[in-house]
Amino acid sequence: MAEPEVLDPGVWRVPYETPTLPPATATNTLIVGTRRVAVIEPATPYATERAALDALLTERAAAGAEIVAVLVTHHHGDHIGYAFELAQRLRAPIYAHSLTAARLDFPVDVTLADGDRLELDDGYVLRALFTPGHAPGHLVYCEERTGIAYAGDLVAGIGTILIDPADGGDMSAYLDSLARLGAARPTALVPSHGPVITAPQECLERYITHRRQREGRVLAALHAGATRMPELLAGAYSDTPREIWWLAERSLDAHLRKLEAEGRVRREPDGQFVLT
Repeated sequence: MAEPEVLDPGVWRVPYETPTLPPATATNTLIVGTRRVAVIEPATPYATERAALDALLTERAAAGAEIVAVLVTHHHGDHIGYAFELAQRLRAPIYAHSLTAARLDFPVDVTLADGDRLELDDGYVLRALFTPGHAPGHLVYCEERTGIAYAGDLVAGIGTILIDPADGGDMSAYLDSLARLGAARPTALVPSHGPVITAPQECLERYITHRRQREGRVLAALHAGATRMPELLAGAYSDTPREIWWLAERSLDAHLRKLEAEGRVRREPDGQFVLT
């Protein structure tokens, strides 16, 4: 079982195994506060992993802590696997954005909007930052005392982030959200998957640059005469292993939709794409 990584006396990270996309195998749970404690992203569906989290929280309770909130970043299955059951067991409210609440099959007790704050104790405060793009209701939780931000699926410590329009993904909103998180000047990022990111500005700038470069490759493929998805995929993602082109095609669709919205690309009735 994973041991807690203590990022601060009131901020603990523990990865628990989840059925997530490879190369990731786990989703980070963040435990924030000392006496009034919030649990962010209890995501595991597996009994042994749930038991490990239960034991950890029982230890905290025996030391005088009260679990006062369960928070989720967005609706995807590898982020919510234990949220409802844990909240029921602890009699703690579930917090999420309203757009996330609309996509869940269990009730959300408190809906959060951009800038809403959850005060815990000893100066620990979680502030919701609305960061759509990967998912419509995605929230980042910024802890104000330490500056540590739980970034959810905005960035990854392992693997990459999928922007899938079929699931509400929006490339333009995603790029804006990366910039918004950068403007918040976090001291570190805890992604949902992988280790803590200790150079947050460098990470966020790298993500923005990567997406801009990929957009450039999509435009280059269009300029070279590619007009249909298979041709565009081969041109814009030639540096990506073919075995994950099925995922790359979703991101390509997100880039094309962004370019369409900006009036730079037109989608013809027969499915071809042309520069405008």
